[in-house]
Amino acid sequence: MNHSLHVTGRPYARVGPKSGHRRPPRHRPRELTWIAVLLALAGLSAQCAEATLTVAAESSRLVLTRSQLLARPDLQVITVTDSIYQGRLTRFKAIPMESLLQALLIPPQAAIECDAVDGFSSILDRARLLNTDPKASKAFLAVEDPRHPWPALDGTTASAGPFYIVWTNPRASAIGREEWPYQVAEIRILPDPRRQFPHLYPAADAPASVLRGLRSFQKNCFACHTMNGDGAAAIGPDLNLPMNPTDYFTAEALTRYIRDPGQVRNWPAMRMPGFSAAAISDAELADLIDYLRHMSARRRHT
Repeated sequence: MNHSLHVTGRPYARVGPKSGHRRPPRHRPRELTWIAVLLALAGLSAQCAEATLTVAAESSRLVLTRSQLLARPDLQVITVTDSIYQGRLTRFKAIPMESLLQALLIPPQAAIECDAVDGFSSILDRARLLNTDPKASKAFLAVEDPRHPWPALDGTTASAGPFYIVWTNPRASAIGREEWPYQVAEIRILPDPRRQFPHLYPAADAPASVLRGLRSFQKNCFACHTMNGDGAAAIGPDLNLPMNPTDYFTAEALTRYIRDPGQVRNWPAMRMPGFSAAAISDAELADLIDYLRHMSARRRHT
């Protein structure tokens, strides 16, 4: 994000109370002039600070600069047609995610959290993110080259960079749009999501539809919403505290709301998109509502 350097202040000369004439300007000592120059240079240096990506696990924390990532030998140019740019930008300099994270010991049950600067927090399934099957969707960390900046996102002056999770062949693994986090600042390895988010999970004897609904919630909702206070998202409200949507929506109204929020209510700066049947099938949506209804009886009391 570019910040302009502004220097403001009152004029050093003012009108005298009786004479109506301007007083002559006072000369600043040379030392003060140099101090002002140094402060300006410090401000410009902070402005030009290089973008960094943090990769954190339980016992390690690595901070990678954009220059370091662009200089990696596994960097490649890939073609992606399904990104947020919708064809305006299709070629990205990118690093395979399994290559980026290969030095970390990631247990099979782990999840990978990708936190963006705007509060979006995508929890990605390890098996999907690190899949090496050539027939499956493949995840990459796209890195914006400052010499060739990406276009601005629609309605903003900022791009999806400097770091963006993108997928090749996304339809092969039914990659949802919440699995494309952009403006990523940190990637965190969650070795045991159940320990990290104990209040996200349904009862042990929950029916199969609720368990499927949990997976739908994690894939489609958890990036923007928390559940019972669990999660790192900071865009939408918690979906069980203080009330669950199934407490005040009928199943029909909630279905319409998820499909097209504007059909049910409007609010300033509305950011929630609708989910079409291509994004969430009718069966998957019914499972999601079953999960929400089930969790309304498991409301966390603090």
